Amino acid sequence: MALRKTVRSRRLGKQLHRLREDAQLSQEELAERVNSSGAGKRLTTTHLSRVESGLARITADHLARIVQATGGPASKVDELEELRHRADERGWWQEYRPYVPEPVEMLAELGEDATSIRSYDLAFVQGLLQTERYAEAVIGAARAHVKPVDIDRLVDLRMRRQKRLSDPDFEGMAAVMTEGVIRTIVGGHEVMREQLQHLIKVAHDLPVAVHVLPFVAGALPGSDSLVIFTFPHEGDGEAVFVDSDTASRIYEDRDPVKQCTYTVNAAVAQALSVRESLDLIAQVMEEL
Repeated sequence: MALRKTVRSRRLGKQLHRLREDAQLSQEELAERVNSSGAGKRLTTTHLSRVESGLARITADHLARIVQATGGPASKVDELEELRHRADERGWWQEYRPYVPEPVEMLAELGEDATSIRSYDLAFVQGLLQTERYAEAVIGAARAHVKPVDIDRLVDLRMRRQKRLSDPDFEGMAAVMTEGVIRTIVGGHEVMREQLQHLIKVAHDLPVAVHVLPFVAGALPGSDSLVIFTFPHEGDGEAVFVDSDTASRIYEDRDPVKQCTYTVNAAVAQALSVRESLDLIAQVMEEL
């Protein structure tokens, strides 16, 4: 059965692909092993290919037989079955599908499943840390890309995404932003003061480390804002959401993830410490 590709279906397909590759089996060879290991509906190579691409569902029986055929441990069946079940669930973010492009919907799904997040922002406060009024000003400024009637829904989506930061199983977030982000007055002085106060509060109340990259740090380590998501299982790897004026993209392959990780690590190394960053934010807030 075909479906719109989701983050969870992609993660499941990626892990199944890795199991097959580690077992040094072609799709044809794996399908043959699965079909010879039990009765029931046959697994075709076409369907297996679509499953690995995140474009088709897979039954629990076929999933278990794939793990067995590739020599995976029994614990892998439980891990992948949980992911398979979650891939079939309707996420709360899907109700926003008529109003947002696919990468933005997938951004919400990435955040929902991630156990840790690292961000690097050049123009605005990271969406997961924005106040409602600041978010309204940011989204409203993008009138060339957003219909006025959709602004409220997009703001609501952004606010709902933030709930993940306070979940018990969320391990933490490191947010790096340039000094220009905290000095640019978005939405007016009152809105900006509220936003800066919110950053200080979030850093105190939640597992969020806020770092400011000061003007004196010199050349920036990267020219695009990005968010790196880390998932609970080692086989999931990481995913990166890269945002620019021309496009928003999600990367899961090793090389772009590695490059983006380098960018964030370099930004943290150049940035002020958390304590120094919060002091600077408080200073800027007093100047408004």
